Amino acid sequence: MASHLPDRLPGPEGPVTGEPRPLRGISVVVPTLGHPESVRRLLESLRTAAGLLPEGHDAEVIVVDDSSDQDLRGIRQACAETGASYVRGPRRVGAKRNLGAARAKHPLVLFIDSDCVATPSLLLEHLRAHNEEQAPSGRPVAAVAGPTVVEGVDEAAAWRTVKDSVVVNAPWNWPQHYRELWWAATSNLSVRTEALDDIGGFDELTYTVVGGEDVDLGVRLHEAGWATVGHPSAVVRHATDGIDRLGQFRRKLFLYGRACVYNCVRQPQFARWWPNPVTAAALGAGAAVLLPGRSRTAALATTAAGTAAWYAADTRRTARRSGAGWRSAAAATSVDWSYHLGIVREALRRGRPLLAAKRFDYFRADRFAPAPPASTTPSAPSAADAPAPAGPAEERKTV
Repeated sequence: MASHLPDRLPGPEGPVTGEPRPLRGISVVVPTLGHPESVRRLLESLRTAAGLLPEGHDAEVIVVDDSSDQDLRGIRQACAETGASYVRGPRRVGAKRNLGAARAKHPLVLFIDSDCVATPSLLLEHLRAHNEEQAPSGRPVAAVAGPTVVEGVDEAAAWRTVKDSVVVNAPWNWPQHYRELWWAATSNLSVRTEALDDIGGFDELTYTVVGGEDVDLGVRLHEAGWATVGHPSAVVRHATDGIDRLGQFRRKLFLYGRACVYNCVRQPQFARWWPNPVTAAALGAGAAVLLPGRSRTAALATTAAGTAAWYAADTRRTARRSGAGWRSAAAATSVDWSYHLGIVREALRRGRPLLAAKRFDYFRADRFAPAPPASTTPSAPSAADAPAPAGPAEERKTV
């Protein structure tokens, strides 16, 4: 295992030791649970991408799954028919990724989600990006992040609504707009096994089955002196058929709100105080019930009115920012507030109520380096690939 590296290594103007070591192999790790049709679609796309690698290059695909019954059989069959390795895995996604990386035969591992589809040049682009061993900051490159493009967003009602959300999707677009990133979504992230070994891989003790482990990994890589770089040409496409109802987004964002508490506990130095509207409503209601008779009724009414006004203000900001109609903006706000609710729920569940008034600072501008203008053009245009909407960037989190 490599030792921890200094905060900043000598830049391009300083001495650089050793010669670049071109990578000729890549291992792809796919954590999954159920949805054999989506897994098959991904594996077929990866087989195509592997077939387009130059002579002398190799790729393997490792599926780590904990499905049961019929889904398990379907996923095993898809693996057998596409040449992928099937590994029975644990429940948590971080643990699945660690298990897959431990089985990898190549020094580079690409993590991709099972509801995504690889573009034909995906594997080649990740290999090509890792041939640059030093980032512009002078740090050694540990990871390469590519964009995740949502397909058919305007034809899927739920996705069309949440593109107006201030919480959903922005990190999927970051590799188009930033040359170096503090952390990146693991829907499309390749990491050198040397760097994974250095920091001990993904944390396997997250509060939720999925959520927060990608942030934690990126932050620890950065703290250990490694760099994550964006590569706009390494594109995966994200299907919309896995989520077709707004309620699914609300549940997913509730889960990620809970994961926010995990990140605050895991790296408390990056947590900050934040006015959570759900926390404010809960405090107001809690104080009101302690009052007698009419005072209680009046206080509850005041709390309800204040919460409604806050929700309306958030909706108005969403509508103004995105140009969406009031109804669509209100629906998008309901997704954002599910995230806030998840924070409160997990903070109380952990017996740490003060965390209900904190947020993890997901976007720290001093740890992101913008890409040159020519590098920000999306490889595959989509409504979901537009630059993140104006507003507090630190409030955006990916699904």
